[in-house]
Amino acid sequence: MSKAARLRRMAGKLGAPVISQGLTAGTSLLLQVVAARMLGLTEYGAFAVFLAVLVSATALYTGYVGDSLAVLDRRERHTRAALSTSALIALGLSLVIGIGSSLVLRPDEPVVALLYPVMLIGWLVEETFRRLLIARQEFWRLVVNDFAYLLGTFVALGAWYLSARTVTLPMIFGAMGVGTVAAIVTGFGQLPRAELRRLRPGLAGMREVASFAGWRSMHATLRPAALLASRLLVANLVSLTAVGLLEAGRLVIAPLQVVVNGAGSFLLAGFAAGERNGGRDAGKTAGRAAWLLAGVTLVGGAGLALFAGPLGSLLAGQQVDRLLVLGWVIYLGVWAAGLPYVTEVTARKLSRSVFWVRLADSAAGLVLVLAALLAGAPVTAVPWLMAAGGLYSVLRLRALAVRTRKLAPGPAVQLRTDLEATVRIPHV
Repeated sequence: MSKAARLRRMAGKLGAPVISQGLTAGTSLLLQVVAARMLGLTEYGAFAVFLAVLVSATALYTGYVGDSLAVLDRRERHTRAALSTSALIALGLSLVIGIGSSLVLRPDEPVVALLYPVMLIGWLVEETFRRLLIARQEFWRLVVNDFAYLLGTFVALGAWYLSARTVTLPMIFGAMGVGTVAAIVTGFGQLPRAELRRLRPGLAGMREVASFAGWRSMHATLRPAALLASRLLVANLVSLTAVGLLEAGRLVIAPLQVVVNGAGSFLLAGFAAGERNGGRDAGKTAGRAAWLLAGVTLVGGAGLALFAGPLGSLLAGQQVDRLLVLGWVIYLGVWAAGLPYVTEVTARKLSRSVFWVRLADSAAGLVLVLAALLAGAPVTAVPWLMAAGGLYSVLRLRALAVRTRKLAPGPAVQLRTDLEATVRIPHV
């Protein structure tokens, strides 16, 4: 096969996953822009906290149930029963968390306490269908599923806006719920009946599932959980309006976040495939990727920070502090620099080691944020301090990656597609 033919084949293979990621990231960004411009800073701050809860629940669920659907033998009877049990437990816990979050943030709005938990459950059920499509390597059907969510969400939100001439928090959650229902119905039509039969919960295979999925899911949850904790600290020690200001700065760098998230998915698949072939050239790949990702993030972020004022007015409806945007650029740059080493070590099935390192950097960042806010520091300091905590993990995981390259590679986690590690989460 000629080089041109191989390039065309690769482009065709990657086209659908890239489009899928673009659809989900674009939908999330549009919803955040609508919320930032239509709700006001205080309401947008509340929306950001609700969204962070959704992101954390999705990361935990997908790390545990979603990755297991792709990696383990989901057709084996005991594994299938254990996955069914795990999914039901996760959905039940998410319902409780959704209700609790609504009662804490919106105690006087029962409609939010109803809509948000239901939307959260629908989101996770929809994610289950997406993961099954990924496991079956049916990426163009995945694109259709993601488009169904986008269409359902914005048709519902547009119809309600035309009727009421305003957008409220319950409207956004209701529209997202309509989108999840559209995607679930689409998923039912896309999957063969064999994937949906024999879903009898059981405990026989729980140990096998937990041994793989436990550390993986906890690692996947750390970053969104740390961001959620930082928002809650700002909300309680400053105000929800301050959370809105914080999130307006993050909104400006949303395009860079999409690039970094996408790179992580491809890197993990590439390192896993490399481990199956002997783990050659992992060091060169990780080093180059780290410099490239960090460079693109910092250079692109500097350009976005330069135009922080007009971009903030466009996306969030108000001017955004340039120092705040630069802080989020540094935070994302540190994350991007460490991402290749995270994926390299994870591909060697060392997810427990990755978890402890990431836990240390998340805790350090949150302690710094807490101390600064108690001392009266401005909210612009939050991303800078979170980035300071992340520097530890970059250095520690790079050292771990270098050390384990010298070991004889064992069998890698069996990721069967280029995007089986993709988690569909909103931009956060």
